[in-house]
Amino acid sequence: MREIGEQFHNSKDLAVALSIEASELLELFLWKGNEDANPDKLKNELADVLMYALLLADKHGLDVKEIVEDKMKLNNEKYPVE
Repeated sequence: MREIGEQFHNSKDLAVALSIEASELLELFLWKGNEDANPDKLKNELADVLMYALLLADKHGLDVKEIVEDKMKLNNEKYPVE
């Protein structure tokens, strides 16, 4: 059975949706102090960002844990603590 909206789950549309949701997340902080975003709205926007990121990773058969660990290793090499 096909999931509702699955026809829009191509890489381009998922990446666009991810960017839009990330912008909506950022908008919660516009003209506010660093920690003054509404917690309920923050939770909802962050969930949208995570869902689209996970859908995009799944679309490409990527292991999220593996790609995050690989990126952390690269960052540690590029930006050592000392």
